[in-house]
Amino acid sequence: MSIFNPTQWASEHFNHAALGDQRRTRRLCTIAEQMATGSGKSIARSCNGEDAKLEGAYRLIRNDEVSAVAIRVAGFKHTAGVVKDIPEILALEDTTSLSYKHSVASELGKLGKTTDKSRGWWVHSVLLLDSDTSRTLGLIHQDWWRRPDDPEAADEKESGKWADASLFTRQRLGDTMSRVISVCDREADYMSYLADKQSHNERFVVRAKHSRKLADSTNKLFPYMDSLPVTGGYTVTIPQKGMKDGQGKTSNRTARTAKLSIKAGQVSVENNGKSHQLNVVFAQELSSSSKEENALSWMLLTSEPVETLAQQLHVIDIYTARWRIEDFHKAWKTGAGVERLRMTAPGNLERAASILGFVGVRLLQLREVMTLPQYLRKRGKIDAAEGMEHQSCGSVLEEDEWKILMQHYKPRGHKGKEAPNMKWAYQSLAKLGGFNDTKRTGMASWSTIWEGWDELQAQVTGYRIAKDMFRAGEMR
Repeated sequence: MSIFNPTQWASEHFNHAALGDQRRTRRLCTIAEQMATGSGKSIARSCNGEDAKLEGAYRLIRNDEVSAVAIRVAGFKHTAGVVKDIPEILALEDTTSLSYKHSVASELGKLGKTTDKSRGWWVHSVLLLDSDTSRTLGLIHQDWWRRPDDPEAADEKESGKWADASLFTRQRLGDTMSRVISVCDREADYMSYLADKQSHNERFVVRAKHSRKLADSTNKLFPYMDSLPVTGGYTVTIPQKGMKDGQGKTSNRTARTAKLSIKAGQVSVENNGKSHQLNVVFAQELSSSSKEENALSWMLLTSEPVETLAQQLHVIDIYTARWRIEDFHKAWKTGAGVERLRMTAPGNLERAASILGFVGVRLLQLREVMTLPQYLRKRGKIDAAEGMEHQSCGSVLEEDEWKILMQHYKPRGHKGKEAPNMKWAYQSLAKLGGFNDTKRTGMASWSTIWEGWDELQAQVTGYRIAKDMFRAGEMR
């Protein structure tokens, strides 16, 4: 698989980047390979002390004629090719900030208060997933901007990022767009955005923020949906998440299971004198498992049919996948280390950070090869999960890799002639990364899997060097 081969991965993503000179494109592929191989490390460390590599990396990153947008577009084009044969695609959208405090911060944009030392970019990303397997397919769009200290100085309203994301996504995907469902949280609840999606015949699931007045009625959306009969129930697993309140105080949302009642219907709302029909699924928690938790209440506006309970459950399934883009943000920041970059100019920083965006996606994909069966089990897709678990890990690990892993954790009764299955590989990599399952979830974090993978690669490198030295007669 190309994601396990950093050379192939870098070439597939960036070999067609339009940087004005093919030599720059080749250098971009080399830098991307180095960053992928040394995920989370500084550029200097990822070059392994080789001065020529380091000089080449900085020459490209410091070149103002190299467009950060062109780097990202090359990666988006790769994603567009990957998704062509996927029956149903989820386009997860969300905005995050990239924060920096070093010398370049004064040239970046406002993130909080104008007096804050941390400044940076706001980045709106669109991440594509396979709706059936929840497999990460890649980034298809990113919008970067620096927020001015004076709101009046902004070029345009930030609310336009939703429609812009749809515009660029449809341009890149073409006919494939008919199989794409945009999935957004409450921040996207603008009638102008929903009307734009409908005018282009595009699909969406958007959580409602506003209880709009319904057309030809004195009723409003929220009380009307609450008055409808219950059509069924749903159980959802809420993942653990670090959160901040309005004062910036950090708290931790613990993982829990919530039971929801479901109601569904169709409503009509008006916008600029035009009536818009929206399907709605209302999922409300029956009782909160903790007094400190707010009970879940999802009012989901959608283009998808909701006549049957199965269709309603599918809409909820689609929305529950939205948190996966938050996982991408974590991989980009914590795993790929985008906020640990140190550059002396905003352009240099943006070029390096753009490459690391795709490295972050690669980290997610590396983890998913091991963890998707666990996720599919939670969604009730037992047969699909077992099918993945029973596959030979030889399909993703090279012989040296799985044999060295077996030196640590040999499966009981295994004779060592063939590669063990993927379930064993997942558990072994997790253990190598320090996982001991103290919470009895059976699910290691992506960072733990990556620690195990990084440690395995270090051991494989040492083993291969030793083999070469034996062959050369330099070791006995």
